[in-house]
Amino acid sequence: MKNFPAVPVESGSKGKHVTGEMAARDAQLHTAALDAASEALSAAIMIYDRNDELIYASRQMAGYVPVSPHFFSPGTRLREFLGAAYDAGMHSCTPAGGAAIGSREEWIAESIAAHWRERFDYQMRDAQRGWTKMSMRRLSSGHGLCVITDISEQKKREEQWHADLERVQLTEEILDNLPHPVFVQDRSLMIVAVNKAFCALFGARTDVMLGSSLNSLFDKALAASLGDTARHVLDTGAPSLVSVTVPQPSGPVALAVRSRRVGKPGRYFVVTSLDHPADMTLATERTATVAFGAEQQALVEDASDGHARALDLSGRRVLLVTADSAFADAALETLSELRLDACSVQNAGEEEAFLDVARSAGVAIDLVVVDTNMDVRCLELAHQHGVEALPIDSFQIRNELAALAAERLSRSPSVEDDDWEITTGDAVPMSSDPLVLVAEDNAINQIVFAQILEGLGFRFTIASSGEEAVRLWQNLEPQIVLMDVTLPGISGYDACRRIRDLDRASGRTTPVIGVLAHAFERDREDCLSAGMDDILQKPLCSDAIEAIFQRFIPGYIAFSPA
Repeated sequence: MKNFPAVPVESGSKGKHVTGEMAARDAQLHTAALDAASEALSAAIMIYDRNDELIYASRQMAGYVPVSPHFFSPGTRLREFLGAAYDAGMHSCTPAGGAAIGSREEWIAESIAAHWRERFDYQMRDAQRGWTKMSMRRLSSGHGLCVITDISEQKKREEQWHADLERVQLTEEILDNLPHPVFVQDRSLMIVAVNKAFCALFGARTDVMLGSSLNSLFDKALAASLGDTARHVLDTGAPSLVSVTVPQPSGPVALAVRSRRVGKPGRYFVVTSLDHPADMTLATERTATVAFGAEQQALVEDASDGHARALDLSGRRVLLVTADSAFADAALETLSELRLDACSVQNAGEEEAFLDVARSAGVAIDLVVVDTNMDVRCLELAHQHGVEALPIDSFQIRNELAALAAERLSRSPSVEDDDWEITTGDAVPMSSDPLVLVAEDNAINQIVFAQILEGLGFRFTIASSGEEAVRLWQNLEPQIVLMDVTLPGISGYDACRRIRDLDRASGRTTPVIGVLAHAFERDREDCLSAGMDDILQKPLCSDAIEAIFQRFIPGYIAFSPA
C-alpha cells in the first residue's frame, strides 16, 4: 500500500481507535491527492521522510525507474531503492550530469547526497526514454521530494529553435551576399526582411526598411502594381516575373522583378528580387535571362559575355488554350506585341486536333499557353506533343505573360521551317464541292483554318501572300475568299481591290471576307471600302466561319456535312 502511516496518539483505547481511523482516512486522502497531482502534471513523484524511508511513490515512477514493484512500497529505504536503480542501469549518468562514477557504492553515496540538498535539479538523456528532468527538494521538516518529468518534447523544441536560428542566420548571410536587391513581405505586404543590396539601392538602413510598405519606396502607381502582383503570388502560389522602371539619381533603371511564395499555409511570405538585365547572376542550368524595357522590348543576357542584347521572338509560334474570349483577346494582343505568331483554341479537343495537324504538317509549335481555368488535360496534351506549356491566369496576362513567354522561348532555339504551308497554291478542284480560298501567311492560323474547314467538309487552298491570293482566285475560281488583311507583299486590302477590278472584267462576283485581329470600327470601314463583304475576327472559330458561309455561299445547307 502506498499510504501515509497512521500517526499514533497517547490517549485512551477508545480515543486511540477513533484517532487511528481518522489518520488512516487522512492518509488515504493524501495519497489520492498525490496520485491526481502526479497524473495532472504528467510527472512521477516520490516522497521520503527524514530517515530516508519511502512514504509515497506514484505509479508513474515505474516508467522512469525500471525496478521491482516492491522497491516502491512505503518503508523502503532510499539506499535500497537507489541500489536497485543502479543495478537497472541508471548509473550511466551522475546526478550532477557529469562523468559516470565507477563503483556502485560511490554512485549511491553521490545520489543520497543530492537528495539531501535543499534544492537540486539535473537533466539526463537515455537512449530509450529520451530526456528526463529530476527535481529534488529537502523540506525544513526533513521530508524529501523527488519529481521526475519527461522533457523530450521540450528538448526537441529547443533543438528545433537552435536549428531555425542557424538557418535564419545562414539565410541572412546568403541574402546579404547576393548581388541583386531582395526583399521579403508578409501577408499584410509589409517588408520583414531585406538584404544589403536592397538597402544600397534606396540608400537607407535596414531598420528603416523593415516594417515599411512599398508605398514608402516607390511611386504610387508602381507601388500599387507591385502590391497587386505580390498579393496575387500570395493567394495563388504562382511565381511572378514582371518588369519595372525604378527612378535613380543617375537616371531610370529597368529591373526584372521576380516574386515567389515561400512558407507554409497560414505563414506565407513573398520573396522578391530585383534583377538588372545587364548584371544578373544566372543559374547554372540556364543560358539566358529575359527582362523587358519600354514597349515590351525583350532583352536577354547571354551567359557567355554577360551583356544584354535584344531578343528576337518574331515568327515563334504560340498556341493559346482558353474558353474565355476576353482572356483570348488580351493574351493574343500581348503576344502580338512580341511579334509572336499566336492563335487560340477553346478546349482540349480543339487543342489536340490542332497539335495533331501541326505535327502532320511539319509545323513546330514553340509554346502552349493554357488558361488556368481549363482542364488539366490541356497541359498534358502539350507535354504529350513535346511542347512546353505555360499555365497563366487572367491577372498574369497584362503583368507577366510577355515576360514569362519570352523567358520560356529564350530557353529553346527557334525551329526554321522551309515549307510550312498546309496546302500549296496550284491545287486543282477535285469535285464540284465549293472551294474556299484562304489568304493567310501565319502558319498557326493556317492550321486553324485547315482544321475548321476540314471539319465543315470543305475543300480549300491557302495562299501565303497577297499576289498569290489574286493568282489563285483567277486560276481556281473559289466560291469564297477568306482574306487576312496583313499579308506580305501587297496587303489584303489591295489584294481585294485587284480581285474586284478583275470581277468587273469577268462579270462574276466572289464574296471576300476580311480577317482581322482587332475589329475596330475603322478597320471594318477599311475592309468595306476595299470591296470586302464582311469581316471575321480572330481568334477563329467554326461557328463564326459557318455563319459566314451560310450568308454568302448559295446552297450551303444542301451540301453541308451537318
